Amino acid sequence: MDIQLIPLRAAVCSERSTTLDVLVRITPPAPEKTIERPQLNLGLVIDRSGSMGGQKIEYARQAASYAIEQLLPSDRVSITIYDNQIETLVPSTLATHKSPFLQQIQKIQARGSTALHAGWMQGGIQVSQHLNPEHLNRVILLSDGLANVGETNPDVIASDVNGLTKRGVSTTTMGIGNDYNEDLLEAMARSGDGNYYYIQSPEQLPSIFQQELQGLMATLGTNVTLGIEPQAGVEMVEVLNQLDVTPNGRFRLPNLVISNPVDVVVRLKVPAMTEEVDLCYFRLSWNDPEQPQEQKIRVSLRLPVVSAAQLEEFPFNSEVRQQAILMMTARAKKEAVRLVDGGNYDRASQLLQETKQQLLNNPDLPMSAPEAEAIADLELQLKQRDYNTYRKTSTHQSYSRTTTTRSSGHVSLLYAYRKGPVLGNITENLGVDAIVNSCDRYLSNSGAISSAIHQAAGPELLEECRRIGGCEEGEAKITPGYNLPTPWVIHTVCPLWRGGSQGEEELLAECYWSCWELAVQHSLRSMAFPAIGTGAMGFPPERAAEIAFEQTSRFLLTSSAIGSILFVCFDSDTHRCFQNEFLKISGL
Repeated sequence: MDIQLIPLRAAVCSERSTTLDVLVRITPPAPEKTIERPQLNLGLVIDRSGSMGGQKIEYARQAASYAIEQLLPSDRVSITIYDNQIETLVPSTLATHKSPFLQQIQKIQARGSTALHAGWMQGGIQVSQHLNPEHLNRVILLSDGLANVGETNPDVIASDVNGLTKRGVSTTTMGIGNDYNEDLLEAMARSGDGNYYYIQSPEQLPSIFQQELQGLMATLGTNVTLGIEPQAGVEMVEVLNQLDVTPNGRFRLPNLVISNPVDVVVRLKVPAMTEEVDLCYFRLSWNDPEQPQEQKIRVSLRLPVVSAAQLEEFPFNSEVRQQAILMMTARAKKEAVRLVDGGNYDRASQLLQETKQQLLNNPDLPMSAPEAEAIADLELQLKQRDYNTYRKTSTHQSYSRTTTTRSSGHVSLLYAYRKGPVLGNITENLGVDAIVNSCDRYLSNSGAISSAIHQAAGPELLEECRRIGGCEEGEAKITPGYNLPTPWVIHTVCPLWRGGSQGEEELLAECYWSCWELAVQHSLRSMAFPAIGTGAMGFPPERAAEIAFEQTSRFLLTSSAIGSILFVCFDSDTHRCFQNEFLKISGL
Protein backbone atom coordinates (compact mmCIF):
# COMPACT_ATOMS: atom_id res chain seq x y z
CA MET A 1 0.00 0.00 0.00
CA ASP A 2 1.50 3.32 -1.07
CA ILE A 3 0.69 6.54 0.82
CA GLN A 4 1.95 9.81 -0.61
CA LEU A 5 1.81 13.09 1.29
CA ILE A 6 1.87 15.92 -1.23
CA PRO A 7 1.95 19.42 0.32
CA LEU A 8 0.76 22.58 -1.41
CA ARG A 9 4.26 23.93 -0.78
CA ALA A 10 7.26 21.77 0.08
CA ALA A 11 8.30 23.88 3.06
CA VAL A 12 6.96 25.71 6.13
CA CYS A 13 7.82 29.14 7.48
CA SER A 14 10.03 30.10 10.41
CA GLU A 15 8.55 33.60 10.80
CA ARG A 16 4.77 33.20 10.61
CA SER A 17 2.02 30.64 10.65
CA THR A 18 0.90 29.17 7.33
CA THR A 19 -2.16 27.35 6.05
CA LEU A 20 -1.02 24.18 4.32
CA ASP A 21 -3.17 21.92 2.16
CA VAL A 22 -1.88 18.36 2.04
CA LEU A 23 -3.04 15.80 -0.52
CA VAL A 24 -3.03 12.34 1.04
CA ARG A 25 -2.97 9.88 -1.85
CA ILE A 26 -3.53 6.22 -1.03
CA THR A 27 -2.74 3.89 -3.91
CA PRO A 28 -3.52 0.19 -3.55
CA PRO A 29 -0.93 -1.88 -5.38
CA ALA A 30 -1.34 -3.52 -8.75
CA PRO A 31 -0.86 -7.25 -8.22
CA GLU A 32 2.50 -8.64 -9.29
CA LYS A 33 0.73 -11.78 -10.35
CA THR A 34 -2.83 -12.86 -10.94
CA ILE A 35 -4.57 -12.97 -7.58
CA GLU A 36 -7.61 -14.94 -6.62
CA ARG A 37 -10.42 -12.47 -6.07
CA PRO A 38 -12.47 -12.67 -2.87
CA GLN A 39 -15.65 -14.67 -3.02
CA LEU A 40 -18.80 -12.60 -3.40
CA ASN A 41 -21.96 -12.85 -1.34
CA LEU A 42 -24.43 -10.60 -3.19
CA GLY A 43 -28.01 -9.68 -2.53
CA LEU A 44 -29.67 -8.07 -5.57
CA VAL A 45 -32.72 -6.02 -4.54
CA ILE A 46 -34.76 -4.75 -7.48
CA ASP A 47 -37.64 -2.25 -7.43
CA ARG A 48 -40.55 -3.60 -9.47
CA SER A 49 -43.06 -0.88 -8.56
CA GLY A 50 -45.36 0.48 -11.27
CA SER A 51 -43.06 3.36 -12.21
CA MET A 52 -40.41 0.82 -13.27
CA GLY A 53 -42.53 -0.19 -16.27
CA GLY A 54 -41.27 -0.12 -19.84
CA GLN A 55 -37.57 0.44 -20.50
CA LYS A 56 -36.60 0.68 -16.84
CA ILE A 57 -37.62 -2.83 -15.91
CA GLU A 58 -36.13 -4.22 -19.13
CA TYR A 59 -32.75 -2.67 -18.45
CA ALA A 60 -32.97 -3.71 -14.80
CA ARG A 61 -33.42 -7.29 -16.00
CA GLN A 62 -30.42 -6.90 -18.31
CA ALA A 63 -28.27 -5.48 -15.51
CA ALA A 64 -29.22 -8.21 -13.04
CA SER A 65 -28.58 -10.88 -15.70
CA TYR A 66 -25.16 -9.37 -16.36
CA ALA A 67 -24.36 -9.53 -12.65
CA ILE A 68 -25.37 -13.19 -12.46
CA GLU A 69 -23.28 -14.10 -15.50
CA GLN A 70 -20.12 -12.62 -13.92
CA LEU A 71 -20.32 -14.77 -10.81
CA LEU A 72 -18.12 -17.78 -10.15
CA PRO A 73 -19.56 -21.09 -8.89
CA SER A 74 -18.07 -20.28 -5.46
CA ASP A 75 -19.98 -16.97 -5.22
CA ARG A 76 -23.36 -16.62 -3.55
CA VAL A 77 -26.31 -14.59 -4.82
CA SER A 78 -29.90 -13.86 -3.85
CA ILE A 79 -32.54 -11.92 -5.79
CA THR A 80 -35.22 -9.93 -3.97
CA ILE A 81 -37.91 -7.92 -5.73
CA TYR A 82 -40.28 -5.46 -4.13
CA ASP A 83 -43.24 -3.19 -4.72
CA ASN A 84 -45.73 -2.97 -1.84
CA GLN A 85 -44.97 -6.66 -1.33
CA ILE A 86 -41.62 -8.38 -0.90
CA GLU A 87 -40.71 -11.52 -2.82
CA THR A 88 -37.50 -13.52 -2.73
CA LEU A 89 -37.10 -14.84 -6.26
CA VAL A 90 -33.85 -16.64 -5.47
CA PRO A 91 -32.86 -17.36 -1.85
CA SER A 92 -29.12 -17.02 -1.22
CA THR A 93 -27.40 -19.88 -3.01
CA LEU A 94 -24.16 -20.73 -4.78
CA ALA A 95 -23.99 -19.58 -8.38
CA THR A 96 -23.31 -23.04 -9.74
CA HIS A 97 -26.35 -23.25 -12.01
CA LYS A 98 -27.21 -19.81 -13.40
CA SER A 99 -29.90 -20.65 -15.91
CA PRO A 100 -32.73 -20.86 -13.33
CA PHE A 101 -31.68 -17.47 -11.92
CA LEU A 102 -31.72 -15.86 -15.36
CA GLN A 103 -35.14 -17.36 -16.08
CA GLN A 104 -36.51 -15.91 -12.83
CA ILE A 105 -35.10 -12.48 -13.68
CA GLN A 106 -36.87 -12.44 -17.04
CA LYS A 107 -40.21 -12.92 -15.27
CA ILE A 108 -39.90 -9.67 -13.27
CA GLN A 109 -42.76 -7.31 -14.12
CA ALA A 110 -43.53 -3.81 -12.83
CA ARG A 111 -46.49 -3.27 -10.50
CA GLY A 112 -47.56 -1.74 -7.15
CA SER A 113 -45.94 0.87 -4.88
CA THR A 114 -42.53 1.05 -3.14
CA ALA A 115 -41.65 -0.75 0.11
CA LEU A 116 -37.97 0.18 -0.27
CA HIS A 117 -36.89 -0.39 3.33
CA ALA A 118 -38.53 -3.80 3.59
CA GLY A 119 -37.07 -4.86 0.24
CA TRP A 120 -33.58 -3.80 1.29
CA MET A 121 -34.00 -5.52 4.65
CA GLN A 122 -34.95 -8.82 3.01
CA GLY A 123 -31.89 -8.57 0.74
CA GLY A 124 -29.76 -7.94 3.83
CA ILE A 125 -31.25 -10.96 5.57
CA GLN A 126 -30.39 -13.16 2.59
CA VAL A 127 -26.76 -11.98 2.62
CA SER A 128 -26.49 -12.21 6.43
CA GLN A 129 -27.59 -15.83 6.49
CA HIS A 130 -24.30 -16.80 4.86
CA LEU A 131 -22.06 -14.05 6.24
CA ASN A 132 -18.34 -14.77 5.98
CA PRO A 133 -15.80 -12.08 6.98
CA GLU A 134 -13.38 -13.38 4.35
CA HIS A 135 -15.93 -12.77 1.59
CA LEU A 136 -17.28 -9.51 0.16
CA ASN A 137 -20.85 -9.28 1.43
CA ARG A 138 -22.99 -6.64 -0.27
CA VAL A 139 -26.58 -5.66 -0.96
CA ILE A 140 -27.15 -3.84 -4.26
CA LEU A 141 -30.40 -1.87 -4.17
CA LEU A 142 -32.03 -0.47 -7.33
CA SER A 143 -34.92 1.98 -7.04
CA ASP A 144 -36.63 4.60 -9.18
CA GLY A 145 -39.15 5.91 -6.65
CA LEU A 146 -39.85 7.16 -3.15
CA ALA A 147 -40.14 4.87 -0.16
CA ASN A 148 -43.90 5.10 0.44
CA VAL A 149 -44.79 1.80 2.13
CA GLY A 150 -43.60 0.71 5.58
CA GLU A 151 -40.59 2.56 7.06
CA THR A 152 -40.01 5.81 5.14
CA ASN A 153 -37.92 7.92 7.54
CA PRO A 154 -34.44 8.40 5.95
CA ASP A 155 -32.67 8.59 9.33
CA VAL A 156 -34.19 5.34 10.54
CA ILE A 157 -33.40 3.58 7.26
CA ALA A 158 -29.80 4.88 7.24
CA SER A 159 -29.39 3.76 10.85
CA ASP A 160 -30.55 0.26 9.95
CA VAL A 161 -28.12 0.20 7.02
CA ASN A 162 -25.29 1.24 9.32
CA GLY A 163 -26.21 -1.54 11.74
CA LEU A 164 -25.93 -4.08 8.93
CA THR A 165 -22.59 -2.55 7.89
CA LYS A 166 -21.20 -3.12 11.38
CA ARG A 167 -22.09 -6.78 11.01
CA GLY A 168 -20.08 -6.95 7.78
CA VAL A 169 -22.67 -6.39 5.02
CA SER A 170 -22.23 -3.26 2.88
CA THR A 171 -24.89 -1.56 0.76
CA THR A 172 -24.69 0.05 -2.69
CA THR A 173 -27.65 2.08 -3.97
CA MET A 174 -28.65 2.89 -7.54
CA GLY A 175 -31.24 5.56 -8.26
CA ILE A 176 -32.74 5.62 -11.74
CA GLY A 177 -34.60 8.54 -13.29
CA ASN A 178 -35.70 11.72 -11.50
CA ASP A 179 -38.37 10.53 -9.07
CA TYR A 180 -36.39 8.76 -6.35
CA ASN A 181 -35.14 10.27 -3.07
CA GLU A 182 -31.46 11.04 -3.67
CA ASP A 183 -30.89 12.09 -0.03
CA LEU A 184 -32.10 8.68 1.13
CA LEU A 185 -30.05 6.65 -1.35
CA GLU A 186 -26.92 8.71 -0.70
CA ALA A 187 -27.37 8.32 3.06
CA MET A 188 -27.82 4.57 2.67
CA ALA A 189 -24.62 4.30 0.62
CA ARG A 190 -22.69 6.41 3.14
CA SER A 191 -23.95 4.39 6.09
CA GLY A 192 -23.51 1.18 4.11
CA ASP A 193 -19.85 1.59 3.13
CA GLY A 194 -20.89 1.15 -0.51
CA ASN A 195 -21.43 3.32 -3.58
CA TYR A 196 -24.26 5.57 -4.74
CA TYR A 197 -25.08 5.92 -8.45
CA TYR A 198 -27.41 8.36 -10.18
CA ILE A 199 -28.62 6.67 -13.36
CA GLN A 200 -30.20 9.25 -15.64
CA SER A 201 -31.31 6.76 -18.26
CA PRO A 202 -32.06 3.03 -18.02
CA GLU A 203 -29.54 2.35 -20.81
CA GLN A 204 -26.81 3.03 -18.26
CA LEU A 205 -27.85 0.17 -15.98
CA PRO A 206 -25.74 -2.62 -17.51
CA SER A 207 -22.57 -0.50 -17.55
CA ILE A 208 -23.18 0.71 -13.97
CA PHE A 209 -23.59 -2.88 -12.77
CA GLN A 210 -20.40 -3.73 -14.63
CA GLN A 211 -18.53 -0.91 -12.89
CA GLU A 212 -19.85 -1.96 -9.48
CA LEU A 213 -18.97 -5.63 -9.92
CA GLN A 214 -15.51 -4.93 -11.33
CA GLY A 215 -14.80 -2.76 -8.31
CA LEU A 216 -16.01 -5.47 -5.96
CA MET A 217 -13.91 -8.13 -7.65
CA ALA A 218 -10.76 -5.97 -7.37
CA THR A 219 -11.27 -4.99 -3.71
CA LEU A 220 -8.18 -5.34 -1.53
CA GLY A 221 -9.41 -3.66 1.64
CA THR A 222 -12.65 -2.92 3.46
CA ASN A 223 -13.57 -0.93 6.60
CA VAL A 224 -10.93 1.62 5.66
CA THR A 225 -10.25 4.53 8.02
CA LEU A 226 -7.74 7.37 8.14
CA GLY A 227 -6.55 8.88 11.41
CA ILE A 228 -5.02 12.40 11.30
CA GLU A 229 -2.83 13.35 14.27
CA PRO A 230 -1.26 16.86 14.15
CA GLN A 231 2.00 17.33 16.05
CA ALA A 232 4.18 20.19 17.33
CA GLY A 233 1.37 22.75 17.67
CA VAL A 234 -0.05 22.10 14.21
CA GLU A 235 -3.85 22.27 13.99
CA MET A 236 -6.10 20.37 11.60
CA VAL A 237 -8.43 23.03 10.20
CA GLU A 238 -10.61 20.65 8.16
CA VAL A 239 -10.76 17.76 5.75
CA LEU A 240 -12.06 19.12 2.45
CA ASN A 241 -13.63 15.79 1.46
CA GLN A 242 -17.08 15.03 2.77
CA LEU A 243 -16.28 11.96 4.86
CA ASP A 244 -18.10 10.26 7.70
CA VAL A 245 -16.27 10.22 11.03
CA THR A 246 -16.10 7.15 13.26
CA PRO A 247 -16.80 7.38 17.02
CA ASN A 248 -13.03 7.50 17.70
CA GLY A 249 -12.52 10.45 15.35
CA ARG A 250 -11.13 8.64 12.32
CA PHE A 251 -12.33 9.37 8.79
CA ARG A 252 -14.08 6.57 6.93
CA LEU A 253 -12.74 5.98 3.41
CA PRO A 254 -14.10 3.92 0.51
CA ASN A 255 -12.93 0.37 -0.09
CA LEU A 256 -9.44 -0.04 -1.47
CA VAL A 257 -9.54 -1.28 -5.05
CA ILE A 258 -6.57 -2.48 -7.10
CA SER A 259 -4.67 0.45 -8.67
CA ASN A 260 -7.51 2.85 -7.79
CA PRO A 261 -6.14 5.82 -5.82
CA VAL A 262 -8.03 7.49 -2.99
CA ASP A 263 -7.37 11.23 -2.55
CA VAL A 264 -8.01 13.08 0.70
CA VAL A 265 -7.26 16.81 1.06
CA VAL A 266 -6.38 17.93 4.59
CA ARG A 267 -6.01 21.60 5.54
CA LEU A 268 -3.49 22.24 8.33
CA LYS A 269 -2.54 25.39 10.20
CA VAL A 270 1.20 25.30 10.86
CA PRO A 271 2.66 27.75 13.42
CA ALA A 272 6.03 29.40 12.90
CA MET A 273 8.55 26.60 13.25
CA THR A 274 12.10 26.81 14.58
CA GLU A 275 13.30 23.44 13.32
CA GLU A 276 12.26 20.58 11.06
CA VAL A 277 9.98 18.20 12.96
CA ASP A 278 7.10 15.80 12.28
CA LEU A 279 4.09 18.02 11.54
CA CYS A 280 1.37 15.39 11.35
CA TYR A 281 0.90 11.63 11.48
CA PHE A 282 -1.49 9.86 9.13
CA ARG A 283 -2.63 6.39 10.15
CA LEU A 284 -4.37 4.16 7.60
CA SER A 285 -6.12 0.97 8.68
CA TRP A 286 -8.17 -1.56 6.73
CA ASN A 287 -9.32 -5.15 6.67
CA ASP A 288 -7.72 -7.46 4.13
CA PRO A 289 -9.94 -10.44 3.19
CA GLU A 290 -6.82 -12.61 3.09
CA GLN A 291 -5.38 -11.49 6.44
CA PRO A 292 -6.83 -12.36 9.86
CA GLN A 293 -5.79 -9.10 11.53
CA GLU A 294 -6.48 -5.44 10.77
CA GLN A 295 -3.79 -3.93 8.56
CA LYS A 296 -2.15 -0.62 9.55
CA ILE A 297 0.30 1.90 8.11
CA ARG A 298 1.55 5.14 9.64
CA VAL A 299 3.34 7.90 7.73
CA SER A 300 4.49 11.33 8.90
CA LEU A 301 4.67 14.71 7.23
CA ARG A 302 7.99 16.50 7.70
CA LEU A 303 9.01 19.59 5.72
CA PRO A 304 12.05 21.90 5.75
CA VAL A 305 11.77 25.21 7.60
CA VAL A 306 12.61 28.36 5.62
CA SER A 307 12.24 32.12 6.00
CA ALA A 308 9.20 33.96 4.68
CA ALA A 309 11.20 35.28 1.73
CA GLN A 310 12.49 31.82 0.89
CA LEU A 311 8.99 30.33 1.16
CA GLU A 312 7.78 32.62 -1.63
CA GLU A 313 10.26 30.91 -3.94
CA PHE A 314 8.62 27.52 -3.39
CA PRO A 315 5.99 26.93 -6.10
CA PHE A 316 2.45 25.84 -5.36
CA ASN A 317 1.84 22.21 -6.31
CA SER A 318 -0.72 22.26 -9.16
CA GLU A 319 -2.16 18.84 -8.29
CA VAL A 320 -2.88 19.88 -4.71
CA ARG A 321 -4.34 23.17 -5.94
CA GLN A 322 -6.61 21.29 -8.34
CA GLN A 323 -7.87 18.79 -5.79
CA ALA A 324 -8.54 21.54 -3.23
CA ILE A 325 -10.47 23.65 -5.75
CA LEU A 326 -12.48 20.63 -6.87
CA MET A 327 -13.41 19.80 -3.28
CA MET A 328 -14.51 23.39 -2.66
CA THR A 329 -16.48 23.30 -5.92
CA ALA A 330 -18.29 20.19 -4.69
CA ARG A 331 -19.11 21.99 -1.45
CA ALA A 332 -20.52 24.93 -3.40
CA LYS A 333 -22.77 22.57 -5.38
CA LYS A 334 -24.06 21.06 -2.16
CA GLU A 335 -24.68 24.51 -0.67
CA ALA A 336 -26.51 25.57 -3.84
CA VAL A 337 -28.80 22.55 -3.42
CA ARG A 338 -29.53 23.65 0.14
CA LEU A 339 -30.36 27.16 -1.11
CA VAL A 340 -32.72 25.78 -3.77
CA ASP A 341 -34.43 23.61 -1.16
CA GLY A 342 -35.04 26.80 0.82
CA GLY A 343 -36.47 28.61 -2.20
CA ASN A 344 -33.47 30.94 -2.58
CA TYR A 345 -33.00 30.33 -6.30
CA ASP A 346 -31.26 33.62 -7.09
CA ARG A 347 -28.58 33.10 -4.43
CA ALA A 348 -28.07 29.50 -5.60
CA SER A 349 -27.58 30.70 -9.17
CA GLN A 350 -25.18 33.41 -8.00
CA LEU A 351 -23.15 30.87 -6.03
CA LEU A 352 -22.86 28.63 -9.07
CA GLN A 353 -21.74 31.57 -11.21
CA GLU A 354 -19.09 32.55 -8.65
CA THR A 355 -17.85 28.98 -8.45
CA LYS A 356 -17.68 28.66 -12.23
CA GLN A 357 -15.69 31.89 -12.46
CA GLN A 358 -13.24 30.63 -9.86
CA LEU A 359 -12.65 27.55 -11.99
CA LEU A 360 -12.19 29.63 -15.14
CA ASN A 361 -9.68 31.78 -13.26
CA ASN A 362 -7.46 28.69 -13.04
CA PRO A 363 -7.17 27.62 -16.70
CA ASP A 364 -3.88 25.84 -16.03
CA LEU A 365 -5.67 23.14 -14.05
CA PRO A 366 -6.84 20.24 -16.29
CA MET A 367 -10.21 19.81 -14.63
CA SER A 368 -11.20 23.49 -14.66
CA ALA A 369 -12.83 23.42 -18.10
CA PRO A 370 -14.98 20.27 -17.65
CA GLU A 371 -15.99 21.32 -14.12
CA ALA A 372 -16.99 24.76 -15.38
CA GLU A 373 -19.03 23.13 -18.14
CA ALA A 374 -20.76 20.91 -15.58
CA ILE A 375 -21.69 23.96 -13.51
CA ALA A 376 -22.97 25.72 -16.64
CA ASP A 377 -25.34 22.80 -17.20
CA LEU A 378 -26.50 23.04 -13.57
CA GLU A 379 -27.15 26.76 -14.08
CA LEU A 380 -29.24 25.96 -17.14
CA GLN A 381 -31.28 23.37 -15.23
CA LEU A 382 -31.94 25.97 -12.53
CA LYS A 383 -32.91 28.58 -15.11
CA GLN A 384 -35.33 26.14 -16.71
CA ARG A 385 -36.71 25.23 -13.25
CA ASP A 386 -35.84 21.57 -13.84
CA TYR A 387 -35.32 21.09 -10.12
CA ASN A 388 -35.49 17.30 -10.02
CA THR A 389 -32.70 16.85 -12.57
CA TYR A 390 -30.72 19.74 -11.07
CA ARG A 391 -30.89 18.37 -7.55
CA LYS A 392 -29.94 14.82 -8.48
CA THR A 393 -27.12 15.85 -10.81
CA SER A 394 -25.64 18.33 -8.36
CA THR A 395 -25.97 16.02 -5.35
CA HIS A 396 -24.38 13.09 -7.16
CA GLN A 397 -21.49 15.19 -8.51
CA SER A 398 -20.80 16.52 -5.02
CA TYR A 399 -21.03 13.04 -3.49
CA SER A 400 -18.73 11.51 -6.11
CA ARG A 401 -16.10 14.21 -5.77
CA THR A 402 -15.86 14.50 -2.01
CA THR A 403 -16.84 11.06 -0.73
CA THR A 404 -15.34 8.45 -2.98
CA THR A 405 -12.16 7.71 -4.87
CA ARG A 406 -10.74 9.51 -7.83
CA SER A 407 -12.27 6.68 -9.84
CA SER A 408 -15.65 8.32 -9.51
CA GLY A 409 -14.30 11.75 -8.79
CA HIS A 410 -13.94 12.78 -12.39
CA VAL A 411 -16.84 15.21 -12.55
CA SER A 412 -18.58 13.15 -15.21
CA LEU A 413 -17.48 11.17 -18.21
CA LEU A 414 -20.05 13.20 -20.09
CA TYR A 415 -17.97 16.37 -19.67
CA ALA A 416 -14.60 14.64 -19.99
CA TYR A 417 -15.71 13.31 -23.37
CA ARG A 418 -16.76 16.76 -24.55
CA LYS A 419 -20.33 15.39 -24.70
CA GLY A 420 -19.60 12.68 -27.21
CA PRO A 421 -17.69 11.81 -30.40
CA VAL A 422 -17.87 14.17 -33.36
CA LEU A 423 -17.89 13.61 -37.10
CA GLY A 424 -15.13 15.66 -38.67
CA ASN A 425 -11.46 16.18 -39.48
CA ILE A 426 -8.94 15.77 -36.67
CA THR A 427 -6.66 18.41 -38.25
CA GLU A 428 -9.21 21.17 -37.60
CA ASN A 429 -8.95 23.56 -34.67
CA LEU A 430 -10.45 21.42 -31.92
CA GLY A 431 -9.26 23.47 -28.97
CA VAL A 432 -7.11 20.67 -27.53
CA ASP A 433 -3.46 20.44 -26.54
CA ALA A 434 -2.71 17.36 -28.65
CA ILE A 435 -4.16 15.21 -31.40
CA VAL A 436 -3.35 11.54 -31.87
CA ASN A 437 -2.07 10.16 -35.16
CA SER A 438 -2.65 6.50 -36.03
CA CYS A 439 0.44 5.64 -38.07
CA ASP A 440 2.73 2.81 -39.17
CA ARG A 441 5.95 1.63 -37.51
CA TYR A 442 8.03 4.08 -39.56
CA LEU A 443 5.96 7.13 -38.55
CA SER A 444 5.47 7.78 -42.25
CA ASN A 445 2.79 9.90 -43.86
CA SER A 446 0.96 6.97 -45.42
CA GLY A 447 -2.58 6.06 -44.41
CA ALA A 448 -5.67 8.26 -44.39
CA ILE A 449 -5.27 9.81 -40.93
CA SER A 450 -1.50 10.16 -41.06
CA SER A 451 -1.60 11.63 -44.55
CA ALA A 452 -4.13 14.29 -43.52
CA ILE A 453 -2.14 15.21 -40.41
CA HIS A 454 1.17 15.48 -42.27
CA GLN A 455 -0.39 17.51 -45.06
CA ALA A 456 -1.77 20.02 -42.57
CA ALA A 457 1.38 20.09 -40.42
CA GLY A 458 3.84 20.64 -43.24
CA PRO A 459 7.13 18.91 -44.17
CA GLU A 460 8.76 19.64 -40.81
CA LEU A 461 6.60 17.00 -39.14
CA LEU A 462 7.80 14.26 -41.49
CA GLU A 463 11.43 15.31 -40.94
CA GLU A 464 10.89 15.14 -37.17
CA CYS A 465 9.33 11.67 -37.47
CA ARG A 466 12.29 10.45 -39.51
CA ARG A 467 14.68 11.69 -36.81
CA ILE A 468 12.75 9.72 -34.17
CA GLY A 469 13.39 6.53 -36.11
CA GLY A 470 10.22 4.49 -35.77
CA CYS A 471 7.82 3.13 -33.16
CA GLU A 472 6.64 -0.33 -32.12
CA GLU A 473 3.02 -1.50 -32.05
CA GLY A 474 1.23 -0.36 -28.92
CA GLU A 475 3.79 2.36 -28.24
CA ALA A 476 3.65 6.10 -28.90
CA LYS A 477 5.94 9.05 -29.73
CA ILE A 478 5.30 12.78 -29.42
CA THR A 479 6.25 15.64 -31.74
CA PRO A 480 5.34 19.31 -32.12
CA GLY A 481 2.32 20.06 -34.31
CA TYR A 482 4.17 22.57 -36.53
CA ASN A 483 1.56 24.14 -38.86
CA LEU A 484 -1.35 22.36 -37.21
CA PRO A 485 -3.67 24.44 -34.98
CA THR A 486 -2.80 21.94 -32.21
CA PRO A 487 0.54 22.30 -30.38
CA TRP A 488 1.37 18.59 -30.17
CA VAL A 489 0.90 15.36 -32.12
CA ILE A 490 1.13 11.97 -30.41
CA HIS A 491 1.85 9.16 -32.89
CA THR A 492 0.84 5.60 -32.04
CA VAL A 493 1.07 2.33 -33.96
CA CYS A 494 -2.03 0.14 -34.03
CA PRO A 495 -1.74 -3.54 -35.06
CA LEU A 496 -3.55 -5.08 -37.99
CA TRP A 497 -6.80 -6.85 -37.11
CA ARG A 498 -6.38 -10.63 -37.43
CA GLY A 499 -9.69 -11.76 -36.05
CA GLY A 500 -9.05 -10.78 -32.43
CA SER A 501 -7.17 -13.89 -31.36
CA GLN A 502 -3.58 -12.69 -31.74
CA GLY A 503 -3.39 -10.01 -29.05
CA GLU A 504 -4.39 -7.11 -31.29
CA GLU A 505 -7.11 -5.93 -28.89
CA GLU A 506 -4.59 -5.75 -26.05
CA LEU A 507 -2.18 -3.83 -28.29
CA LEU A 508 -4.89 -1.34 -29.23
CA ALA A 509 -5.54 -0.79 -25.52
CA GLU A 510 -1.78 -0.23 -25.04
CA CYS A 511 -1.90 2.43 -27.77
CA TYR A 512 -4.29 4.49 -25.68
CA TRP A 513 -2.31 4.12 -22.47
CA SER A 514 0.97 4.98 -24.23
CA CYS A 515 -0.64 8.17 -25.53
CA TRP A 516 -1.87 9.18 -22.08
CA GLU A 517 1.51 8.48 -20.53
CA LEU A 518 3.16 10.90 -22.94
CA ALA A 519 0.39 13.47 -22.47
CA VAL A 520 0.80 13.42 -18.69
CA GLN A 521 4.59 13.67 -19.00
CA HIS A 522 4.18 16.81 -21.12
CA SER A 523 1.47 18.31 -18.85
CA LEU A 524 -1.16 18.26 -21.58
CA ARG A 525 -4.71 18.92 -20.39
CA SER A 526 -6.84 17.87 -23.37
CA MET A 527 -6.55 15.46 -26.31
CA ALA A 528 -8.37 14.37 -29.46
CA PHE A 529 -8.25 10.78 -30.74
CA PRO A 530 -9.24 9.45 -34.14
CA ALA A 531 -11.05 6.10 -34.35
CA ILE A 532 -7.80 4.16 -33.96
CA GLY A 533 -7.79 0.75 -35.62
CA THR A 534 -10.70 1.30 -38.00
CA GLY A 535 -10.21 1.71 -41.73
CA ALA A 536 -7.08 0.14 -43.18
CA MET A 537 -6.12 -1.66 -39.96
CA GLY A 538 -9.37 -3.62 -40.19
CA PHE A 539 -10.74 -3.44 -36.63
CA PRO A 540 -14.54 -3.80 -36.63
CA PRO A 541 -15.77 -0.28 -35.75
CA GLU A 542 -18.04 -1.62 -32.99
CA ARG A 543 -15.13 -3.40 -31.28
CA ALA A 544 -12.76 -0.47 -31.79
CA ALA A 545 -15.33 1.80 -30.15
CA GLU A 546 -15.78 -0.58 -27.21
CA ILE A 547 -12.03 -0.71 -26.59
CA ALA A 548 -11.69 3.06 -27.00
CA PHE A 549 -14.35 3.95 -24.44
CA GLU A 550 -13.50 1.10 -22.08
CA GLN A 551 -9.83 2.12 -21.86
CA THR A 552 -10.47 5.86 -21.90
CA SER A 553 -13.06 5.57 -19.14
CA ARG A 554 -10.60 3.56 -17.06
CA PHE A 555 -7.99 6.29 -17.49
CA LEU A 556 -10.36 9.17 -16.76
CA LEU A 557 -11.69 7.38 -13.70
CA THR A 558 -8.21 6.92 -12.24
CA SER A 559 -6.58 10.22 -13.21
CA SER A 560 -7.50 13.87 -13.23
CA ALA A 561 -4.32 14.90 -15.06
CA ILE A 562 -6.22 15.26 -18.36
CA GLY A 563 -9.45 17.19 -18.21
CA SER A 564 -11.11 16.27 -21.49
CA ILE A 565 -10.78 13.79 -24.33
CA LEU A 566 -12.47 14.12 -27.70
CA PHE A 567 -13.09 11.41 -30.30
CA VAL A 568 -13.15 12.55 -33.93
CA CYS A 569 -14.53 10.10 -36.50
CA PHE A 570 -13.85 10.56 -40.19
CA ASP A 571 -16.88 8.69 -41.63
CA SER A 572 -20.52 8.44 -40.59
CA ASP A 573 -20.59 4.65 -40.03
CA THR A 574 -17.68 4.77 -37.59
CA HIS A 575 -19.16 7.83 -35.91
CA ARG A 576 -22.42 5.95 -35.40
CA CYS A 577 -20.58 3.08 -33.69
CA PHE A 578 -18.65 5.45 -31.41
CA GLN A 579 -21.80 7.43 -30.67
CA ASN A 580 -23.69 4.27 -29.71
CA GLU A 581 -20.91 3.24 -27.35
CA PHE A 582 -20.84 6.70 -25.80
CA LEU A 583 -24.58 6.56 -25.20
CA LYS A 584 -24.15 3.37 -23.18
CA ILE A 585 -21.92 5.30 -20.79
CA SER A 586 -23.73 8.62 -20.66
CA GLY A 587 -27.30 7.36 -20.87
CA LEU A 588 -28.32 10.27 -23.08
